[in-house]
Amino acid sequence: MIATIDWRGRGLTVHLDQGVDLSVTLNPDGPQPSFFAGAPARAEPLKAPGYVGSVAGGGSCNADVLSYVPHCHGTHTECIGHLQARPAMLLDTIDQQPCLAQLVTLQPVSPGATQEYYVEELPAEEQLMTRADLESQIGTDVPSADALVVRTAPNPIQKRSTDYAAAPPYPVFSQQAMQWLSGGHWKHLLIDLPSLDRAHDGGRLVNHRLWWRIDSQEPNPAHKRSVTEMIYVPDELADGIYWLELQLQPLASDAVSSRPILYPADVS
Repeated sequence: MIATIDWRGRGLTVHLDQGVDLSVTLNPDGPQPSFFAGAPARAEPLKAPGYVGSVAGGGSCNADVLSYVPHCHGTHTECIGHLQARPAMLLDTIDQQPCLAQLVTLQPVSPGATQEYYVEELPAEEQLMTRADLESQIGTDVPSADALVVRTAPNPIQKRSTDYAAAPPYPVFSQQAMQWLSGGHWKHLLIDLPSLDRAHDGGRLVNHRLWWRIDSQEPNPAHKRSVTEMIYVPDELADGIYWLELQLQPLASDAVSSRPILYPADVS
């Protein structure tokens, strides 16, 4: 199925029959991604007087109680409410309309290989995603996209089930990269990492704050942005322009499990 879309005066041909799901399936009974969580996601049969939610356990049907944290277990989308004392709800905050997206692949570098930096000095074994690489990969000869999808290299399939408490440190954006992104037109940022910031940064969450311009007290379009973390972009998808459908769990929270789908798009 093919759709023809007018995107701000430019024609798009979107191949709706070729969508690629970027979400990571969360399996409570198997390998699963985990970040900043003391326990894995789990499923247990519902129990009530005279009833157990397990056919194998003698119940009439299966009904599980699922225990997980959207921020910590699997693909999720969050809003500025993540940092607010009175948290905004994601579904009330962000633009949920499908939109044009650009996929780029970044090559993280060691702190000693760039003049760019994080808010604190990083150990030599950690890595940065730089503004220089972002600008190079995004380029200028592309239509204006509302979403930026970031795939980091290398890209092993094991990203789909990484326990980040036991894994080597993941790369983070440099301050220069985050400031550049924050000053741009993006509404949605999607990354194949568990967080924009280091897991243990003293609670500063500087990159999150830059992305949402959290220190600005004036009404600001950045306050309506979203971040989607823990996606996985298969190698078969080439860098370029796509149509993004960001499917969201209908839950009143600052973050919900999500299912971003990229559709190939031709621009005329």
